[in-house]
Amino acid sequence: MDQRGVMALDPQLRAEFKAELHRAKHADPDAWESSTKLLGQQAFASTIARLTDAIGSADLAPALKDALLRALTGVGQRHADMPAAPLKDLTGLSTAKAVRALCVRFGVVAGHSRGGPVSSWEPHTIEAFMRSHRNPLDLLPDIDVASLLDLGAGDLSFAAELVDRYLSALQPRQKDLVLHCVDRLQPGSQLGGRLHAEPAVLDRLRATASADHRLIFRFWGNLDMFAMDQVKGIWPCYSIVTCHAPPTPTFALEPTRVSATMIHDELRRTKGEFHRVKIGEEEALEVLHAGRRLLFPPWKFDVVGPGALLGLVAERGKLVVLSSVDSEVFWEVLSQLLEGDEYRPKNVIYTPSVLAEVYGTLYQRLTALPLGGSLILSDAAPLRTALPHHNGRRSLGKRYRFRYVEIRRGAVFEDIPSSQTARLFSHMIEEEPPWFLVLVPEPIPS
Repeated sequence: MDQRGVMALDPQLRAEFKAELHRAKHADPDAWESSTKLLGQQAFASTIARLTDAIGSADLAPALKDALLRALTGVGQRHADMPAAPLKDLTGLSTAKAVRALCVRFGVVAGHSRGGPVSSWEPHTIEAFMRSHRNPLDLLPDIDVASLLDLGAGDLSFAAELVDRYLSALQPRQKDLVLHCVDRLQPGSQLGGRLHAEPAVLDRLRATASADHRLIFRFWGNLDMFAMDQVKGIWPCYSIVTCHAPPTPTFALEPTRVSATMIHDELRRTKGEFHRVKIGEEEALEVLHAGRRLLFPPWKFDVVGPGALLGLVAERGKLVVLSSVDSEVFWEVLSQLLEGDEYRPKNVIYTPSVLAEVYGTLYQRLTALPLGGSLILSDAAPLRTALPHHNGRRSLGKRYRFRYVEIRRGAVFEDIPSSQTARLFSHMIEEEPPWFLVLVPEPIPS
């Protein structure tokens, strides 16, 4: 192949595709490892044929699709015989690695079923969409892969509203709606109250998926969001990740900022004495608060911090929506998003007076937001240029950032599907109005 097709590509389009391949390689290491089998002499011709078919049917810019297909046309029985220059120019990789990366990106990995398709939309494209649309979930009908992962799915009220609003809108566009829901509560447990998945709603969603094959719905109960890698069927990356009412104290104190001793003392001061007990066959956390004996799931006071949450959602989603975020969690999340160590003072517990001092004029602007009001965070303070990626227990050796953060005040917004917790906030007169965050993550190449 001559170089005219490659050279005619817009340089930005070529750079974005190279970055996309880099992310695809690192997003699914199992698929990347498996892709070596596709280069063997017995498999290579079939690999190229399958890859050509996958690219031909993919939603790509016409010029990019044409250049990729030209680079794969007329190759022999071995990858070593392929002209190196076209693929090198398109991917920035050697021939073997280029073929492997393309196979991972376009889903051509024999016997590999761990993940689903990943949207080709780049972070800057998603940011532009967010800046021009009030409802972040309206991304689903427009983006090439309409997939959403709901963390802490609760009673599934959000999932039901999402399907009611968007499934019919996707049908004329011949798109599937992939909705995966995860919750840590164990189905059938005595603990957790109204936060359990509602059986009638679960049955209705499953019935809808059976009747309309454009809805791909799955629910996992009794699953820690930080253990999803151990479960088949959960994708490495979704177009949108949502998390409603990130729980306190799980995400209300940051262990990299506040010592374990201080966290333990603060929990006892604010929540009361607590210890593990047995309720029948179940383990539970018993909390003695204001003369009352309260029972929670045994992990209720396991504190991992917002840094772990942000890292998880940034890895799993092209767009992130955190809704019904209470004030304790919100200010600790905010400390992770802003440039400057002054926002993350060591071993300091946030109180209103401390928050006013730490955040200064930003604190005044945010607390003055009316219900429904919003602020693009970078308009008020610099966003953090690099966040360390960890899972609450160990560093993952990667870095990322959020290129766009929008903060809104309130629980329920017009035309945006919401959770049961969001609707309950209007009856919690002693609670401050919660927060709603829209974030666009971006990996930082190593």
